[in-house]
Amino acid sequence: MDDKMKILLDKINIDETSYQYFNDAQINKIKVNSKNNSWCIFITKKDLLPVEIYEELDSKKYSLDKNASSIEFVFNIENPDINIYLSYYDYLLRLLKEEIIVIDLYKESLILEDDKLVLIATNAVEKKKLSKVLDKINMFYKKVGYDKEIELIEKHDNKVLEEVQEEIKQVELTEPATLKVEVKEESTQKGFRKEAKDPNSVIGRAIKEDPIKIKTIIGEDPNVVVEAKVFGVDFFESSKTDFKIITLKITDNSDSIYCKVFVRDDDEYKRLSKEFKEGNWYKIRGYTKNDTFAKELVLNARDIIALDKKEEKVVDTSEVKRVELHCHTKMSQMDGVADETDIVKTAMSFGMNAVAITDHNGVQGFPHVFNMVTDYNKKLEEGKSPFKAIYGAELTMIDDDVDIVLRPTDKVMLDETFVVFDFETTGFNAGGADSIIEIGAVKIKNGEILEKYDELI
Repeated sequence: MDDKMKILLDKINIDETSYQYFNDAQINKIKVNSKNNSWCIFITKKDLLPVEIYEELDSKKYSLDKNASSIEFVFNIENPDINIYLSYYDYLLRLLKEEIIVIDLYKESLILEDDKLVLIATNAVEKKKLSKVLDKINMFYKKVGYDKEIELIEKHDNKVLEEVQEEIKQVELTEPATLKVEVKEESTQKGFRKEAKDPNSVIGRAIKEDPIKIKTIIGEDPNVVVEAKVFGVDFFESSKTDFKIITLKITDNSDSIYCKVFVRDDDEYKRLSKEFKEGNWYKIRGYTKNDTFAKELVLNARDIIALDKKEEKVVDTSEVKRVELHCHTKMSQMDGVADETDIVKTAMSFGMNAVAITDHNGVQGFPHVFNMVTDYNKKLEEGKSPFKAIYGAELTMIDDDVDIVLRPTDKVMLDETFVVFDFETTGFNAGGADSIIEIGAVKIKNGEILEKYDELI
């Protein structure tokens, strides 16, 4: 090992078991910019570091100088391995997570094509996202010794239909009951069990195995049995072939997973479309597979049995009830997920006497809560304590030094005539694809409404 390399590894306190990966490494030069205190260390090496060793090196580099504005390693690799370069992509995405928020969508975007790395976008939105970080991706790969430019190409996924059809063929070969429910009792095809058909069967045969929790499903498995409630149903019909897919969103309250049902027969598809309802419980046997389209683990159903099951009601048995003083509803973007009325109903059912709604930068939940609590208190029996709604909000404060008012005056606004206006939009992304669909405005003076304006765009 190069002496300078040894000193550097000692300095950053890298694990000694990792030293073996630097035996062929040599530091050529170190550049330090005294103005901004940035470092650039040039290293020549025969083989590229495994990604986990590079990650360790990169994570500990500021041990060289904790006050440095940046420290970069620039590698010259004599025997580059394109597959190792490909393995670096997952680590790079994590470095870019603030710019590419949902990084899981792009984990398969970098591919090998004609012995070079190519970045693939399957639609215009992906291309726009990836183009914003393309320079940083190229810069990263140049630092680790990749000497070619990575190109961004938009390719519509024409293989989707073929892959679905192939998946259906595999299902037919392994378990025909998935596609055709009417299978004769005496069928002895390989893979079938001879359980009698359950009277509550929706698809396939009876299921005698005990279910497992969805949260315990961690990978592909040829035989999985769960008991779960449906909380969403999606339907897909191909215009080019006769196959149809019903996707159930299921949960057992430990976790959730997609469950797919493949159908060919039109009558069977109509029957199943009516059968699967949100809120119903089912016992499902099938196999889990990393799905190309959902880009996550999916349960493909072989047998489904309808269950007469209701969720256990949660009861608060505490003598002294607590009061939740910090509750976010679905009006708190990226934080709360529950409906405000469901929160109040739950608090009432627990015997609590109050709940506080404190959403981020908004009070949209207040009217619904107010109406619900008012109606509840009107119907109370004499002597019972009314339920109290506590209204609050978490507001983002603005620095006093930030000038957010243009052309200020000393006039009292309430004495003036002014207009309050509001836009309705298709989403939250004002700089992207979302647009205005409605505008409303109210002219006010002395607390009285002078005029109103409302227009659909």
